[in-house]
Amino acid sequence: MRAPTHPVVGLAATLLAAVLVGGPTAGAVGPAPSGPTLNQPQERLRSATDCQPLAELRAARRVVLLVHGTGEKKDETWSWSYEPALRGDGFATCSVQLPDHGLGDFTVAAEYVVAGVRKASRRADRPVAVIGYSQGGALPVWAAKFWPDVADRVTDLISLGGPFDGTQLGNELCAPGQCAPLAWQLRRGSDHVAALRNAPMPQGVPVTSIFTQYDEIVRPQPEASSLPGATNVMLQDVCAADPSEHGIILGDPVAYALALDALTHRGPARPSRLPATTCQETFIPHGDAAGSYVYLQGVARLAAGLTDPRRWVDREPALPAYARPYAG
Repeated sequence: MRAPTHPVVGLAATLLAAVLVGGPTAGAVGPAPSGPTLNQPQERLRSATDCQPLAELRAARRVVLLVHGTGEKKDETWSWSYEPALRGDGFATCSVQLPDHGLGDFTVAAEYVVAGVRKASRRADRPVAVIGYSQGGALPVWAAKFWPDVADRVTDLISLGGPFDGTQLGNELCAPGQCAPLAWQLRRGSDHVAALRNAPMPQGVPVTSIFTQYDEIVRPQPEASSLPGATNVMLQDVCAADPSEHGIILGDPVAYALALDALTHRGPARPSRLPATTCQETFIPHGDAAGSYVYLQGVARLAAGLTDPRRWVDREPALPAYARPYAG
């Protein structure tokens, strides 16, 4: 079986788990075309998503919107991993930058994903696929469930290490009674997680959730990343010796092969279609292993953000009205 992916990425995720577990935690636009009103300033929503030039979007096999994880800048997640991989395989990409590096309110970040899907699909002049990492894997599912036009504009939703049943790490961070709002929202048993799971998924939107049993951030697995109605794939069920954890999954060739399978077929990924040589690969194709060090910047930002007492609150933020019927 292949050796572990670039060691910097694995070290980053391991360091993050140690830091977080060891410390305490914690102008609106008009009506949207479909679904709840977006309350964030229109210009911020519009400028948060960048795409390749228009000619490249129109000429590509398909267009993929990339959504980064908590604590990150979009380039720290994608510039060395899925951007070069997808472009090398003939796809074009757009990417959205979440506000406050994804450290703020989950439902506010979801508005940026809604706006990102709308912008990417308009520029591409066709529906787009979405790939998200960590929190960024759950946000597009939330957006598709609560904004009908988002569901109409996407062909696939693909998650890498998404917290679809919350994460026990959030419960640990909030155990003292105060933690960051995001930790309250993504802890296991939260109202936000209940709404994410219970709201119905629109027909015709295939969801593939890809995750690893060694994930030390989104846990326990497989429960934490399994979503009802989705195709849920644990890497070790495909390649038993796969060493990936939360960070390494970004450079994992098996995860990418599953994502590519979903992008190139109708419906979600099907592990049985992967090439027999997939488990022998060592790094995401066309990826930049040496460039993966930029991921460390997001790790440090996440650790500092969630352990900053100035962010802490003593309860979970209230659900928006549109999601309240699905809590509990």
